[in-house]
Amino acid sequence: MHATFSFVGTCALLTIGCPALSPQDPNPRREFRVWAVSCAHVTSDLMRGNRRSLARAILQSEGVTDDSDGFAWDICVDAGDLAGSVWPPDERAGREVRTQYDVLTRHRREQIYNVQGNHDAPYYDDGPGSWFRQWLDPLGEHTAKSGVDAARRPFPVEGTWERYSFRAGNVLFLMLSDRNDAPVPVGRGPSVQRRMGGFPAGAVTRETFDWWREAVLANQDLILVTVHHHTLRDTTTASGRGEGGTHHPGSESASYLCYVIENDDPDDFRFTTDAHVFEDFLAGFEDRHGRGAIDMWIAGHTHVKGPDDRTGGKSITETRWGVHFLQVAALTQYHGGAAPMSRVLTFADGADEVEARVWLHEPYRTSAVGFFAPSTCRLSLRHPFDAPAPIEPMPTLSERAAMVEPSGLVPNRASEFRSASTSEPLCSSEELVGREDLDLVERVARGQSGASDARPAIGSDDRFGRVLRFDGTNRLRLGPLAVNDWTDLTVTAWVRLDAEPGRAMRIISKDRISEPGCFALRYFNDQWEWRVWDLGAERWRRASWAPAPEALEDWIHLAAVVDSESKSILLYADGHQVARADWSGSTLDDRDGADLVIGADSAELRFGQTLCGSIARVSVDSKALAAGEIARLAAQAR
Repeated sequence: MHATFSFVGTCALLTIGCPALSPQDPNPRREFRVWAVSCAHVTSDLMRGNRRSLARAILQSEGVTDDSDGFAWDICVDAGDLAGSVWPPDERAGREVRTQYDVLTRHRREQIYNVQGNHDAPYYDDGPGSWFRQWLDPLGEHTAKSGVDAARRPFPVEGTWERYSFRAGNVLFLMLSDRNDAPVPVGRGPSVQRRMGGFPAGAVTRETFDWWREAVLANQDLILVTVHHHTLRDTTTASGRGEGGTHHPGSESASYLCYVIENDDPDDFRFTTDAHVFEDFLAGFEDRHGRGAIDMWIAGHTHVKGPDDRTGGKSITETRWGVHFLQVAALTQYHGGAAPMSRVLTFADGADEVEARVWLHEPYRTSAVGFFAPSTCRLSLRHPFDAPAPIEPMPTLSERAAMVEPSGLVPNRASEFRSASTSEPLCSSEELVGREDLDLVERVARGQSGASDARPAIGSDDRFGRVLRFDGTNRLRLGPLAVNDWTDLTVTAWVRLDAEPGRAMRIISKDRISEPGCFALRYFNDQWEWRVWDLGAERWRRASWAPAPEALEDWIHLAAVVDSESKSILLYADGHQVARADWSGSTLDDRDGADLVIGADSAELRFGQTLCGSIARVSVDSKALAAGEIARLAAQAR
């Protein structure tokens, strides 16, 4: 076995590169695999991209999709957010969840154990946990709707919908639901107020915390795993105060378990903000005993931009207070932007460590669907694992489960993501800078024959002669462009959209979707937007302008500028400045090294935010062009 140690935050992880046990191993250990998932947001992915996020993940795991051979799992723990709307989930969302669970072919529904996420919560007066209890149903109270039959659980549950436990071998799972159904400001409040939003900060009741603490203290002889929708503060990726802004809208505590509800009666509602009761307990236990109180805390909620997302200087696997914290989100691709992934935990009988692996459900950068080896690690356990007996096969669905009508939800568009080819870039880096026109039409014409890339077509135009035409399925990958020492930038292009778009479309991009990148000029939310990652502020800076809808099908000259002298980013339309935003970076941020791309984002294997329209006369310059120079470029084709 080849092994290297890497220190991640406060956690020393053993990264391994060894093969699985072969049939010839003389003493193979019985293994027990836990698939940890979160944040499927089934309605978001279905409506925004015709993607069945939960069903796709299940089918991939069972090896019945073209892009996956699958992987073994015995149980699945789901950290919540099956629903996707900014409104409380309804009957249709429930039917969609059930329909997607019904694709199971090699596992029974009862092998999946759920907790409620913030998006799964109803309004308070609809009954705390009412939607979750009907459709995810950890206790098997509504088998006809949920398909969950308590008698068929491989490991029976004890407790309530809000907090329950089950034991597999000598592992005790403590399952805690988020309470976003509480009164405002902790949760969504009553239906009469009709508040929308995810209310992302996490919450549990005092009773739930007390139950959890007592279970932890009473079961120190067992391996203890906690599952909650949220992680604790300052543990995994973006879980510090104020760090969740690039992942969640809302308060500074949006990315961790913040509230303890002391009394959820709306007439006497009391709560504690930033209660840190779990953190204090875990820290105190470690101080007194020199070891962790539990082994693992599994959480979702924060949709990481990839398995190597280190927002806030923290990774998806960290150890604090002697406890391993694992971020497992998200299965969604369209809700908030994410690189769809989950985790697979492999326990081996008699072993005092567990192997944690990341499974990619969509390609990520240059990695295909499957296990992402760089994130594989081994985590110590407080006790050797005692494996349970193998789970006996049963039909996937209980006879007591009723047939559920399809949700009736209709996607509002097809998936915008396209598979990329491995063709060579169109330009070398030295050819990209300082030219008033990159002459892309001529370059495409020369390289079009036999090109494996889905490059744009060449069309005729009364104003420009020949132009590049994009149909939403193609892009033009110009190639790498190192800008890490650039203090200024100007990109320009003539653009004409085919019609008013119902989605984001990129014109020029050096940025992958959903990741902090470098820059992108795009049409988004009915506006032209120039966004640049500000390394000084560690955030996107945006300069946006909304044109008249009737002008979208006319040619427009766009110029986007980073000007370090004026500490601003600027957007020009037809030679006139139309938007400005502050800028504090000393140089552009090129840590991701994304390619420069025309007509889509810069991702390697699958690209999105594709353009439907025409482009002419593109330029890239390492200088901040003055207003007069931009006006001259805009006047050249008038």
